[in-house]
Amino acid sequence: MKPMVAPSGRDAASLVLERLRSAIASGRIPGGRFLPPVRELSAKHGVSPETIRRGLKALEREGLVVAKARQGFRVAPRSGGDAGRCPVAYVTGYRSDLADAQPANWALLGAFQRATASAGSALLAAHAGGAGPQVVLDQLAAGRAWGVALDSLEPGLVETVRTSGLPTVMVNSWQEGAGIDVVLQDNYLGGFLAAKHLVDAGCRRIAWLGALGRYCHSRERYAGAVAALAAAGLRFDESLLIEVEGEEISGKALELLGRAGRPDGVLAFSEGALARLWQAVRQLGIKPEAEPKTVGWVVEECYAIEYLPLFAGGPVPPAVVWKASSMAERALGLLAERRSGRAGEPVRVCVPTRLKFADR
Repeated sequence: MKPMVAPSGRDAASLVLERLRSAIASGRIPGGRFLPPVRELSAKHGVSPETIRRGLKALEREGLVVAKARQGFRVAPRSGGDAGRCPVAYVTGYRSDLADAQPANWALLGAFQRATASAGSALLAAHAGGAGPQVVLDQLAAGRAWGVALDSLEPGLVETVRTSGLPTVMVNSWQEGAGIDVVLQDNYLGGFLAAKHLVDAGCRRIAWLGALGRYCHSRERYAGAVAALAAAGLRFDESLLIEVEGEEISGKALELLGRAGRPDGVLAFSEGALARLWQAVRQLGIKPEAEPKTVGWVVEECYAIEYLPLFAGGPVPPAVVWKASSMAERALGLLAERRSGRAGEPVRVCVPTRLKFADR
């Protein structure tokens, strides 16, 4: 077997340490088992025996291994001797341009906490905090996580976790070709149902307000909406496709609703877009009978506290909803399968989406 060679520009001892931590944290080297001899590890990792010894001493100081005279280094037993006590990590990476996604992050964190507690295990919440992927790896190693539920669109963080050796599943996020199991909202179905609802309600000039091509969620939702319009013999008017994010939404919403031939239906699939759209409706003094019909999008666990307050006691338009609890349960199931040795190509699981009406 060809020895593993450390990439240039990286400290060999740190790289070996990272690999050994990952193997211990993932359970590939279970508690109580002796590590291979120093010379075998040296050949495998392509570094000197002295480098291996320094790395093992560092792991000993961290409490991950125990030195046994004339026997070598043994992996320290799991807490209470029960590997199930080691946590799953829910890892997020904050981006200011995705601030609207925070309610979903909070709902997922709570769902993972409840699901792991119900299974008698633990959850580790880890966050890059803008300090880089290595910070997350250090948190996973220190917490002895055995698997990762990764909720991030940061390419560097995704690649770092993917190659860490830990069982990993992306949740509520996805990158085409990432090569990782994923549990995602059924964005396509949600977009289809939302556009179909507007068509069935008599809308013929349907607008899109919000992100479009930049994120996996918006790309898939748009594809579903296009399919629903096509099924009805319709299509989006390019002048009604308003690709916008952040603070610019307010101005674009006013412009969209203030023009001649304004839309009679609007798909606004983020809280920021939907809230600013309705602010524009009120600012322009549009009469109730002339208001555009809209459809929003929200995680079901946040419907009452995040979505309903947007309408201050007035009529509440339908929203596409999905359950964070379902996403957490499916993700934990996939992680358990990978940990038990399931091989094969990555799988993609879509959590059902549906239209939710306030009066139903």
